[in-house]
Order: sequence, then structure tokens, then C-alpha cells
Amino acid sequence: MNINIDQTTKPNKLKIVLTIATLLVVICIGYFTIKPTLPKLSANTLNMVTVQQGDIDIMTPVYGQYASRYERLLSAPATGQVGEIYLRAGADVEANTVIAKLVNPDLQQQLFESQAKLERMHSEFAAFKFKKQNEQLTFQAELADIDSQIQGAKLDVDVNQRLSDQGIAAKIDLERAILKYNQLKKRLEFANYRFEKQKEMHKLELEQQKILLTQQQKQVDLVSNKVAALTITAGIAGTLQRLDIELGQRVNQGQAMARVGSKTQLMAKLNIPQRIAERIQIGAAVDLKYSNGVLKGTVKQLTSVVENGFIVAEVHLREPLPANLRPAQPVNALIFVERKENALYVSQEPGLKPLGAQLLYKHIPNQAQLQQQQITFGELSGTNLLITNGAIAGEKIITNDLSQWHTYSHLALDTTNL
Repeated sequence: MNINIDQTTKPNKLKIVLTIATLLVVICIGYFTIKPTLPKLSANTLNMVTVQQGDIDIMTPVYGQYASRYERLLSAPATGQVGEIYLRAGADVEANTVIAKLVNPDLQQQLFESQAKLERMHSEFAAFKFKKQNEQLTFQAELADIDSQIQGAKLDVDVNQRLSDQGIAAKIDLERAILKYNQLKKRLEFANYRFEKQKEMHKLELEQQKILLTQQQKQVDLVSNKVAALTITAGIAGTLQRLDIELGQRVNQGQAMARVGSKTQLMAKLNIPQRIAERIQIGAAVDLKYSNGVLKGTVKQLTSVVENGFIVAEVHLREPLPANLRPAQPVNALIFVERKENALYVSQEPGLKPLGAQLLYKHIPNQAQLQQQQITFGELSGTNLLITNGAIAGEKIITNDLSQWHTYSHLALDTTNL
């Protein structure tokens, strides 16, 4: 009985195994028949950039305009009326170029009166000086008279001395002569002392008069300078940037009339976005673009006030300026933000977007395939675009727009024509 059962079940088992095998073959054939094929792209039609690694300076693009490094505000030196205007805004000027003239009759009258007073004081000083000289001459004549009396008294002493020695003259006559002689000598000594004091006093009086003359001369110069200042000059070489007066207008002292800025000595005023303002430091390097190349500059000052989302950086240039640059001319520049060490980056190409993530394809080394990968890009520095995630050094990133194949994680690559 048992033998019959075994012989019956063996064909059944074999039949089941064959059925399963047949199904597997059918399934495999069906799978490979309906399996979708990978799209194949020609390598010649693809743009690739190689991921590089190294130190890189982050240079952020900014914009602004050139401005005069030196400016001079011209204000009214005194109250007056605009009598003449010689130039208008935009004119080139030198330091002594006359821009306008003011009229002030009161200042003209003050100048005339102060000059007349100065001339009168000069005349009075000359008369005073002659008077003191005459007093000194009179005193000198008195000294000469005393000296001659002394000489006469000396002669009397000598004569009486000889006569007394011979017994002809009385001794009292000799003593009188000696007394008179001594009195005259003391008188001369006192007169000389008075004369020296008189000269010192005259000197002080003359110095006092000279001080008064100097003060009056300064007053004349002051008024004269005010009158001269009514002729408004540029003060520096450059361009008349603004003129705020009209012919016949009355202006007050200190009122702004015009502004002059240097034309050859320029700086750049760059608008720095607030988001990177705190990363910009005094002394940061700047590359200013112009038609024939790049000018090198340095940040010298940063404003502390944010206006419309920007702060202003003043950039001084480190090399001579081209002749065609002018104040208020727009400028594009790259400003140094920071240095990234051992950073990953690629050359900027169309299709790569800074400060964002993109789903791109990378070329798998030594394989004829492209692999889809999300790559995060950082800042753009000149022609270099930083990579913060999604790639390693040496990989090649496809910059073509392959969004139509976004459902494929891999793409086949045809390299036969390379």
C-alpha cells in the first residue's frame, strides 16, 4: 500500500516543480520585456563643470557711484546781494576761478572809513615821532650846555689852582671854582639819567602808538578780506557740482551758495546690502570694474545708518584714475567679505543658482551614467560658485537643463564620440 502511494506522489511533485519553474521563466521574460530603458544622452551635448577644492576669497558684487574725494562748500561770507554770476553747475573750475560776486555797500563803507582812520593814525604817529625826537634834541642841547659849563668850570679850577700855588689868588676862590665844577658834574650826571629815562619813556610811547597802528591795520585787513570774499571763488580745482543762488538774490551770512568737488581725485561710494554689512571691515579690498579693466581700492569708512536696506562704504582708490571717470558716474564692484579655506567650488555657468539647492546630475567616474543629486550652492565670488553640500572634489556637474528627466535617478551617457 505504501509503495503505491510513493509512486503516485512522485509525478505530482515533479509536475509542481516544472510548473513553478515555468512561471519564473515567464515572469523574468515579462519583466525584462516591459522594463523601461534608461534615456541615453550624448556627452558631446552636455556642459560639465569640475568641482574644485581650495582657498577662495568671497567677493560680493555691489554697486554705487564715483564721488569727489574732496569737496568744498561755498557759503556767503557776509550778508549781500548776488550782483554777478559767471558759471553754472557742471563747469570745470580751478582754485582761483570766480563763480559769482556779491554786493554789500555797508562793507565798502566800513573799508573806506577804516582805511581813512589808518591813514590819519599814520600821520599822527609821524607827528608824534617827530615831537619826541624834538624833545630829545632839546634835552641833548641842554646836556651840551651843561658840558660846556663844566669845561669852563674846569678851566677856572685849573687857573685858580696855579694862581693859588703862586700865592696870587686866595684859596677861597679855588674852593669856589672846585665847588662849582663838582655841582656841574652832578647836574650833568642827573641830566644824563633823566635823558635815558626820557628815551625809555619815548620808546614805550612809540611802541604803544605802533600797537594802535597794528590794530587798525588788522581792522583794515579784516574788512578788506570781507570785501574781497564777496568775490566767490572755487577754492579747489574740480567741478562746480551745485549752484544754489540766482542773480539779484539776497543772501545771509553763512548761507550755502555752491559746492565744488574734485574731478581727478575721486572715491567710490558703494551701497552694501544690510545682510552682509556686518561682515565688511574697514580696510577690505575692493575691485572696481570699468571699461578697460579693474581698479583696486580699499574701504576707508562705513556709515552707521541703514537707508533703504543699505549702508554706504567709502572706497579710496590705490592707483591713478582713468581720465574718463567723473563724479556721479555709476560703478559696479566686488567687495571682499571673507576668506574660505579648503572650500568646494565650481566655475559659474548658466543654470547654476547661488544661495540655493538644485536637483542636478553628476557624472559617475569611470561609468557611462549620470546620477541625480541635490546640490546646495553658497555665495558667488566673481566667477566661482561655492558648494556647501552634495558634491566632492573632482566630480563633474552637468549644467544643462535636464528637468525633463527628473523622474530618473540615473541617465545613460553615450561617450562613443569623445
